Order: sequence, then C-alpha cells, then structure tokens
Amino acid sequence: MATVQTVLGPIDGSELGVTLSHEHVLVSMGNDAKAYPWRFDWEATRANAIRELKEAKAGGVDSLIDLTTPDLGRDVRFIADVARESGVHVVVATGIWRDVPRSFWTRDLDEIADIFVREIEVGIEDTKIRAGAIKVANDMGGVSPEGERILRGAARALKRTGCPISTHHWAPEEVGRRQVEIFQEEGAPMDRICIGHSADSTDVGYLEELLEAGVWLSMDRYPGSAGRPNWEQRNATVKALIDRGWAHRLMLGHDYAPAAVLAGQPQPPTNQPTRYLFVSTVAVPALLAQGVPQETIDLMLRDVPRRFLTGEE
Repeated sequence: MATVQTVLGPIDGSELGVTLSHEHVLVSMGNDAKAYPWRFDWEATRANAIRELKEAKAGGVDSLIDLTTPDLGRDVRFIADVARESGVHVVVATGIWRDVPRSFWTRDLDEIADIFVREIEVGIEDTKIRAGAIKVANDMGGVSPEGERILRGAARALKRTGCPISTHHWAPEEVGRRQVEIFQEEGAPMDRICIGHSADSTDVGYLEELLEAGVWLSMDRYPGSAGRPNWEQRNATVKALIDRGWAHRLMLGHDYAPAAVLAGQPQPPTNQPTRYLFVSTVAVPALLAQGVPQETIDLMLRDVPRRFLTGEE
C-alpha cells in the first residue's frame, strides 16, 4: 500500500484508520504567533491541544488532515510535538488560505508551484517535515485574481508531485464550480482534488455536479454555526448524497482547532468534550439510526480519506 506523509514522517496508508478530513491543531491569524509570542500562553496552548487530541484518539480518531497554511499561522514544530504526545497521525499542508501574501500577487505561476513542491518534497521552513496535502481557499465573492493564482500554482504542484489538493470554498455562492473549472483548465487530475466545506450547502444538485466532475467532497464544519446549516441539515445532505450513490467520494470533518490561550487568560475548561469527536459521537449515530450501514460510515471515515491521500483505489 502507498505511504502517506505525516508530520512525524511517512506511514503506510493502512495505518490511517479513522481520519477527519479538514481540521487544524493550531490556528493564529497571519503571523501573530511568531511576531507577537508574548501574547500567548504557549504551555497552556500546548497542554490543551494535547489533551483534546488524546481525547480524540481515545474516542476512536486515528488521524486528521491539518489544513493550516502560513497565513493561518502554520507551526509544524508545534503540530509535530502535539502529534507525538497524543498518538494521532497528522497530515500537514502546503499552500495558501484566503489571505494571499502580496509576494504571490505577481509571482510566476510556476514559481508558486515551486514553493509548494519544495514543501512537499524537501520540507517546510528549515525542517524535514513534509506536506502531505495542498490547501487553497476562495471565499465570499468567488475566486479573486490573487486566489486564482494560488489555485493554478497548486494545480501545477499537484501535477508535478501527485500531492492532493483540498480546498476551502464558499458553498452558499457555489464557488466550488469555479475552482473545478480552473483545475480543469490547468489539466489537474480531478481525482486528486477535494472540495472542502461542502456541507455548508444543502443543495444536493450543486454538490452532485461537483462530484460528477470527479472530485471528492469534504462534508465538514460539523456541528455548524449561526447562518450556516446545523448538524441535522448537514446529515440530511450527507444522507441524500449517500442515497444517490456517492458515499465513495465523501469525507467527514469539523474544521476545528483548539483555541490558542492568550497570556493572562483563564485556561480552557477540561470537562467539555473535544469537538474533534462531534462527528463520531453525534452525527454518525444519527446517520446509523436513519439506516446508513456501518460499512458506509467506515467507507467515509476510513477508506475515502486513505484513497484521497494515497491516490489508490
């Protein structure tokens, strides 16, 4: 079986087990964590992240895809430390989120791809930690000119390395349609691309259109929030897609990150269940109660993420 690159090195794809499709171990907007380190209680932040991931591991989560990019405060050393202490396999990402740095606005597309390729093949920053996925993002208002450059650079990096792409997309405006068009224009293999935050839409026709283009869908952001579908609506969309025969292209997740603890602030409560387990403890039992077979749940939580990350069928 093909290997998967994790923050602690390559593992056999069979070791992934239950895998959450779109998560974070630590998020800090922009470069705040590195530029203003005195604002954070790093010991408390570390302890809380380890506690939550240990709880996730004890609850049956074996792996997660961490889609944190530089403009989201990516810190692969921190992630490696937490992964090592918790026992959870973490796949980290190259790429860029919504806040495209100005240096990318005029950079040659192949040079953008070069940056992503280096982080996939050599390592991130001055570490040997290699990315196992490419993250791109387009939000309200659609694909901006700067965002399009990132999509095209990512597509070229995918073609050169085989490393899969996972997107952030604004489903209410059906931005995934334009993402797919750009990837197709670049000649990227569609079966190596996942359109993320797809459960923010309840329009099964739109989601099926994306699936028919050959991509995967990350049905994440459980349990939902104000102005977006709640978890019951997300489950209804997942169930509708399963009933239409698409379970083999669906993954589940939360888009969750334990909070960074600010210096001088109270530490997070330790008596609340981690949100990393919402899918397993709430969404999945509800799907089972609605008649979704356990083998279909295993397909979405185990087999599909493995196939997405390895490229194997």
